Amino acid sequence: MSKTLNTLLAQRGWIAHIDDERSEGNSIIVTLKPNWFFVLENQGGVRGFDNVREVEEGTRKGAVYKTK
Repeated sequence: MSKTLNTLLAQRGWIAHIDDERSEGNSIIVTLKPNWFFVLENQGGVRGFDNVREVEEGTRKGAVYKTK
């Protein structure tokens, strides 16, 4: 996993796991911690991204939310 992805994982407490599957022809899969969801995924806590920049933008505080 790239240094940037490792940094995002360490700094963004709502991210549970990042799985970089690009070498297998897939995407970068981001899994959020329990009760965290992506705004664009309508209650989804797992999302695929095509590149590192999309992960950085798509996991910002405004792109996720937490339920109780």
